[in-house]
Amino acid sequence: MASRLGEKARVSTLHDMIVLDVDRDRLVEVATFVRDDSRTRCDLYSVNAGVDTGTELRSVTFVRGTDTKVSVMIRTSCTELDPHVPTLVSVWEGANWCERETYDMFGIEFDGHPDLRRIFLEESFPGHPLRKSFLPPRSDARGG
Repeated sequence: MASRLGEKARVSTLHDMIVLDVDRDRLVEVATFVRDDSRTRCDLYSVNAGVDTGTELRSVTFVRGTDTKVSVMIRTSCTELDPHVPTLVSVWEGANWCERETYDMFGIEFDGHPDLRRIFLEESFPGHPLRKSFLPPRSDARGG
């Protein structure tokens, strides 16, 4: 796969999974390749996970080829000050709600998403609770 992707992605493996580290400006191109290439044909979008490493935010997408049995992890990064990556909804429609969850919890903004809004928390909720920098809102409520 590394020879087919060239400079578009850094390729490694984790157990039996192909891992692609992709610059965000190449994300849609690489995802489309993984979906369409006859050797992978990753037609099943499984999940998107957000990760806050403390120095960067990562969007991690897991896809699988139902016929080829190939599993691929696609990782891309952004910063807390510029938390933007392209949406993959145009590649896999199943990305829709998963990207909304990652946005809600980590604040990664998926540019071009058709309906990027919170999916669990109220729109007025301050911040994104799974970021390392998150401080919970102060409450005057007392347990009893």
